[in-house]
Amino acid sequence: MVNELANLGIVTPLGYGHAPTALRDLAVASERRGLTGIQVGENANTEVFSLVAAMAAATSRIRLETAVIAALTRSPALLAMGGATLAHLSSGRFVLGLGAGSPVVAGWHGREFPARPRTALVQTVGDVRAALAGERLPGWDGFRLTGIEPRPEVRIFMSAMSERMLRAAAITADGVVVNFCSAEQASRLVPVVRSVRAAAGRTTPFEFVVNVWAQAGTDVEQAERRLRWEIAPYMAVPTYRTAAVAIAGEDAVDRAAAVWRTGGRAAAAPAVPQQLIDALLVHGGAADFARRLAAFGAAGVDAVRFVPLTSLGGGIDAAHDVIDVLGELGPAGSGARPGLQQGPQRPE
Repeated sequence: MVNELANLGIVTPLGYGHAPTALRDLAVASERRGLTGIQVGENANTEVFSLVAAMAAATSRIRLETAVIAALTRSPALLAMGGATLAHLSSGRFVLGLGAGSPVVAGWHGREFPARPRTALVQTVGDVRAALAGERLPGWDGFRLTGIEPRPEVRIFMSAMSERMLRAAAITADGVVVNFCSAEQASRLVPVVRSVRAAAGRTTPFEFVVNVWAQAGTDVEQAERRLRWEIAPYMAVPTYRTAAVAIAGEDAVDRAAAVWRTGGRAAAAPAVPQQLIDALLVHGGAADFARRLAAFGAAGVDAVRFVPLTSLGGGIDAAHDVIDVLGELGPAGSGARPGLQQGPQRPE
């Protein structure tokens, strides 16, 4: 079975005690099953650049993506240095995904969260792109990236949780990564992004990437319970709240947020709206995944990345199960399906 939307991949499940070696091996398994890409995020756990470097050394075809690095955790100089290094180590398979971050993450790194995060992120993307092109950065004491030749091509994606950020990404970046997005929402947002990009005269390739949660198998109750636990805190995060309200309505989302504030995750998880669970969770076998992917493909989405639902202290087999299901949607192990845009293979 070959799905209409061929650009498939997973997101490394972070924060559940999985060893970096086990996360690296997910990239190897994904490549073996013919998936297009693997996203690697960063929060308060595994450091992203070193993990992606390990993945680059262990693979030769799969695209390696950061989704996302909070821009305030590193200077544009360091982001450009890391991006250039990984582009070379991966033979051009690296995508640098950046996001605005949050006040909590800013505090961890001794930074002030910007009053205008959208403006700050756009500025960072511009600075990183300029540095990668060999330009000096006046705002960073004249930093200039030197000594890496040939100069690498690094695609930069932005994370977006609002239409304003989506519009900014359409003009500034090479792609956008969207969480909390149903196929119905995507059918409305994709044309907006394409229109804004066309109006800005941007003609280079651009990807609209959607992330959803996934569990292989028939235990729907367990999958829903895991996802409720996973996303309950996000009901009270303003950026995620906006996206959740678009799916489930203001009253339902705010009720869940109120329970979170007073009772914590355990109390809030059952209050997460069912509409949100239905929109964000893919479970079952290859046919179930294919139906959801067809809906995203019809909405104009370019790529889907699946976040496997693993558990704290549990094994990582659930992630491999998702990889295996996705592998059934195309020639397993071929590493190249029609329509995939993969980086050049590393020389033998």
